[in-house]
Amino acid sequence: MISTTYGMISTTYGMISTTDEVISTTDEVINTTDEVISTTDGMISTTYGMISTTDEVISTITSMTTSMVSGNTIAFQLSITI
Repeated sequence: MISTTYGMISTTYGMISTTDEVISTTDEVINTTDEVISTTDGMISTTYGMISTTDEVISTITSMTTSMVSGNTIAFQLSITI
């Protein structure tokens, strides 16, 4: 456990490493200066399967975004630039 007065952790190289690969926050928010969160396997998993962004844009290297929900809605977007 790391407890701070203002909820801020600052590191020299911008890296936080944990043994069990889990970072949990009270308000379920992680903010970064350059707005980038990078993982070793390129995967971000959430309890409810939701990633929310302010500008509603999620960008990937392959420009492929898939979203599947149960019910009547299936959304799929594929963009390949050659």
